[in-house]
Amino acid sequence: MTRPDDLFVDASAYHPPGKWEARAGNLLVLVVAGLLLLGGWMFKDWMQDQFRYLALAEGEIAIPYPPAWALQSDPTVDFRVVDPTGPGLFPAREEVRILALPEMPQPDAWTLQRVAALDDYVELSHKTLALGDGRPAALLEYAYAVKPPPDQGASLVAVHAIDLAFPARYEGEEKLVVVTLAAEASDWDRVRPTFQRILQRIVGKSVGW
Repeated sequence: MTRPDDLFVDASAYHPPGKWEARAGNLLVLVVAGLLLLGGWMFKDWMQDQFRYLALAEGEIAIPYPPAWALQSDPTVDFRVVDPTGPGLFPAREEVRILALPEMPQPDAWTLQRVAALDDYVELSHKTLALGDGRPAALLEYAYAVKPPPDQGASLVAVHAIDLAFPARYEGEEKLVVVTLAAEASDWDRVRPTFQRILQRIVGKSVGW
């Protein structure tokens, strides 16, 4: 049985921490908080660099896409994911088209298709480059206007986009693969780092644009 005297602490035996002990305790708290904050930022950066991959064929380039983006079906493309958290009427997106190889050079052929398909098309830049395995590719940056659904209340939305086109084997045939990264012009700066990481994974090096 516990004696009553054992239930109480002798207040005279308590000594408050000294000045240096208190400072050391505060410093320890700050160090722990800093490590937690640093760990959070490192985890965020690690998550941003994680992707799922769309496989074209065995031994072929796999196309990365953000794992948190939502799959959206559209008969005009072979694959599309959109950012469900993005603002605006035109969510940021990544699309993949698998097309027949054109007879003319890739940059010219794909540019003509975009001009014909998009309203108010404006080319911002285009260049040729080589992927990590040496195959040729074309990088096309452009802007255009899209009309949202009538119930959205907006007449036109300005879109900024970039396409990477390159030959690849798909279902046993040589095809032209076009990866499109697009967002509203007002949202471009937010998603541009993600788009840059996607292109870097495909090309095998940093792509300046």
